[in-house]
Amino acid sequence: VEQHGVVDGIYRLSGVSSNIQRLRQEFESQRSPDLSRDVYLQDVHCVSSLCKAYCRELPNPLLTYQLYDKFADAVALQMEEARLVKIKEVLKELPVPHYR
Repeated sequence: VEQHGVVDGIYRLSGVSSNIQRLRQEFESQRSPDLSRDVYLQDVHCVSSLCKAYCRELPNPLLTYQLYDKFADAVALQMEEARLVKIKEVLKELPVPHYR
């Protein structure tokens, strides 16, 4: 996405719905679609849109409900260095699949 995106906020813009659905179907059937196809290069937003949809549909978020308060406290720290240290500490508490 970052290699082929040409605008700021690439993850904020939505892709074309039909392209998102096509990509979803390819992932579900092939497990490894060719993201270098013209349809995806011309609409790189469909890749980021599908990624966001996947994360929204997880039964437990990547950062987990159990660690939500710790992440919220970490990002609320004013000092950038302390904030990064605290975020890294909380990341280490994630279950292995989430951490990966």
